[in-house]
Amino acid sequence: MRTQRVVSFILATIFIASTLGAVLLVFMQNNEANTESQQANQTTEQSTEKTNQNTMEGKMLENFTPTKDRVTKLDIKDVVVGTGAEATETSTITAHYTGALVATGVIFQSSKDGGQPFTSPLSNLIEGWKIGIPGMKAGGVRRLTIPAEQAYGSAGSGASIPPDSDLVFDIELISVN
Repeated sequence: MRTQRVVSFILATIFIASTLGAVLLVFMQNNEANTESQQANQTTEQSTEKTNQNTMEGKMLENFTPTKDRVTKLDIKDVVVGTGAEATETSTITAHYTGALVATGVIFQSSKDGGQPFTSPLSNLIEGWKIGIPGMKAGGVRRLTIPAEQAYGSAGSGASIPPDSDLVFDIELISVN
């Protein structure tokens, strides 16, 4: 009888120890999973913050002084003169651009935000680009200050370009075809 009690006590102790061990193991796995999840969330948040910091949209255009004065004619300024192929009226160009409102200097769009230049025939672009890009050479950087009539006129363009907005673009010409 005494042997049965000892065996029962040992079995009960083993049962309790294994149950506590299993509970502790589950607790530790959940805790580890929560820690990994929190680290993943922090990494995602940090990545999002870095992306937002690198976004040009909504920032001021560098080396530009906003003005409420209306732009009356297209102004073309070469910041860097390129040495590559020269764009013509019939060219297809690949370029990076950053566009801002003349009145505020606030950037409304930049191809650099997406990390990819854009490619388009000049004939598909706004009048200010059709007139302001020919003669520019690949590798060059040009600033175009464009009156509303040679941009989007009284229609504007979406929420970021109000009607009758004069625009300024910094254009980095990458290639000409």
